[in-house]
Amino acid sequence: MSKPTFWKKFFWLGVHLAALGLVVATLGGFLGRLWWAFDLLAHFRVQYLAAGLLLLVVYALGKRQGWRILTAGLVLINLSLMLPLFVPIYTPETPPPFYRLFLSNVLTENPHHDLTRNLIVDSDADFVALLEVNQDWLDDLHLEDLGYLYAIEQPRRDNFGIALYSRYPLENAQIINFGSWELPSIAVDVKLDEYPVTLLISHPVPPKGDSLFHQRNLQMDQLTAYAAQLDGAIILAGDLNATSWSPYFGEWLHTAHLRDSRRGFGVQPTWNGINRLFTIPIDHILISSGIQVHERDIGPDIGSDHRPVIMDFSISPLGD
Repeated sequence: MSKPTFWKKFFWLGVHLAALGLVVATLGGFLGRLWWAFDLLAHFRVQYLAAGLLLLVVYALGKRQGWRILTAGLVLINLSLMLPLFVPIYTPETPPPFYRLFLSNVLTENPHHDLTRNLIVDSDADFVALLEVNQDWLDDLHLEDLGYLYAIEQPRRDNFGIALYSRYPLENAQIINFGSWELPSIAVDVKLDEYPVTLLISHPVPPKGDSLFHQRNLQMDQLTAYAAQLDGAIILAGDLNATSWSPYFGEWLHTAHLRDSRRGFGVQPTWNGINRLFTIPIDHILISSGIQVHERDIGPDIGSDHRPVIMDFSISPLGD
């Protein structure tokens, strides 16, 4: 039997290093409470699954049994974290009316304001939640001309301007500053089909470093604690700068008594609009008992690094 060539050894060394890197990334994603960088590792489960499947094929063809078992385990770990998103939640048939929420991080420096406005027109949404809006955005969109007669806005020069538009009267509309940096979130009450619903819109900072990491968590901790004290149905929407695989995400859901509206609709990644290979789901709509989701889609490219989220829902006083 001939000895392995240098290039063959080099190839398998590279494959083994990739497999070990996948081990670190897959397991490190569970350790986000220890270090902010581990929390970032949690976001790329879809990519880890794809990489694991590729490595599994390579090891199967190369008849590397031990390594094949290792990569199969990694595939199963990452797959198990995604499968619940594809399992629909049973909801009884609900008669109309149905409502539509449009959520978009428009990207402050995005010059294509017309694309966003056109998509809002096409969506015919009842509620439009916008993040990263400055005054130029609000002036160009002039959504009051589209029938959104009720609004609460706080434009900013940085990336944390926020606005909500509605075709239904808004009650108790307020800007609430959560976190020690006091970034704005929106809280409003609205009656839909004679039932009270609270809409919460928020945009915490991206956790790209220890300080930002703790600030995101503080804002989300305070926001979900606030939501837990509310009565009636709740919809919490925003660019939360976390995926559902972050070790903190489940805690936020538990605290606020909410669930992920993606259940039954798949992963639905929204960011990074620039590089589709690394797109991840960080724009969320979280809902309480009493909200039934009928459709949930990701919108097209509007020039932002985020894709919009469009959700059709109804109100059920009996809950789920």
